[in-house]
Amino acid sequence: MLQIIAVLQSWIDELGIKLVVTDIHAYAFIGVLSILFLVSLSLIFKSTDKAELEESKEEPSKEEPKEEFELEEKAEEKAEEKEDSDQDAKISEQIKADLKQVATEATLEEDKPQGPSWTERLKKGLSRSRSEVWGKLGGIFTSGKIDDDALEEIEEILYGADIGPATASELLDALQEQVKKEGFGEDQFKAFLKEFLTQRMESVQEKVDNSLFEYEKAQPGLPKVIMIVGVNGAGKTTTIGKLATKLTNQGAKVVVGACDTFRAAAVDQLQVWCDRAGATMIRAKEGANPSGVGYDALKEAMTSNADYCILDTAGRLHTAGNLMEELAKSKNVLKKLMPDAPHHTLLVIDAITGQNAIRQAEEFNKTLDLSGLIFTKCDGSSKAGSAVAIVQKLQVPITYIGVGENVEDLNEFALNDYIDALIGN
Repeated sequence: MLQIIAVLQSWIDELGIKLVVTDIHAYAFIGVLSILFLVSLSLIFKSTDKAELEESKEEPSKEEPKEEFELEEKAEEKAEEKEDSDQDAKISEQIKADLKQVATEATLEEDKPQGPSWTERLKKGLSRSRSEVWGKLGGIFTSGKIDDDALEEIEEILYGADIGPATASELLDALQEQVKKEGFGEDQFKAFLKEFLTQRMESVQEKVDNSLFEYEKAQPGLPKVIMIVGVNGAGKTTTIGKLATKLTNQGAKVVVGACDTFRAAAVDQLQVWCDRAGATMIRAKEGANPSGVGYDALKEAMTSNADYCILDTAGRLHTAGNLMEELAKSKNVLKKLMPDAPHHTLLVIDAITGQNAIRQAEEFNKTLDLSGLIFTKCDGSSKAGSAVAIVQKLQVPITYIGVGENVEDLNEFALNDYIDALIGN
């Protein structure tokens, strides 16, 4: 099926049609070929019947003039040639029409609504944080003058949002200056808040490498190696499955290394995700050396000319020093095959952990020198605003944000969209 998709993609590209071929289009194409095959068989049998009918005709009477017989024979040959030519033209037109129909159906399939948009998913996912924290803040400014009691209430809400004491203090200081202005209401507060949060994160978010999100077929060189780390329960295995699916859907070849050899259930879960995504998974026996599995996965990715090698890791608690050292070993052993591997070391953070996530991120960053963060489970927490403090504290950008269980619920972290969804713009 993958070969058929690749051939169809090359044809579509030559025709200049902007379309990413999927398995749906491949099945549609196979269906068209089947129809054409049946039509061709029908024409063949029709021609055979006609030939038998011609043979069954009586031979011309010997009494007929020879010249007249030859003229009739030539006329019949011309008529047959014309009929065959007409049939060929009809078949050609039918093929063109069927191909056009396939392209049209494919385009309609692409344009067909696939459920809520990402903006809608993000707003829904951050609804608890918006209603329980940032929406309450905005509501205070609709009640009238901001006095000391109101500022105290704002302070209490900010600390409950787990954005960190430093960020909360900075926000309060800046807000006290703003409320002195005439006509400072809810709309002005939202504008001020968006500018404040953007300034705290914008310069860091600009460091994100776009190759994490978009696969380019002409991208030269060895596979991109992505190492995923995080504590147990943060959603690491599910996130890897979603990432693999997103990349293979773009046409990339992906190899996944199941390096969490201490949890058989996690490996089996990852195998299911890889089977769905069409990705190759390298696994070992339970209890095997994690760094060895990572080494084998990268070796397979290099041998098979894969575009990406994604490595799962043991979801160890950040307080266990020897286990953090094991993760560092798993990272360093990759350099034996590829000196600059891994290209990305991403920490998966559960939004529910709130302020504790900062402590986790600091420990992982100290040991592994993180290149990015993946913020998950924002739909189940009112502490999605803690992302601001984490980015500001570590100076490490958020690459992906997750707001649900489906593949579509994990997407590239866009700062402007995140802040708008958080404060309700």
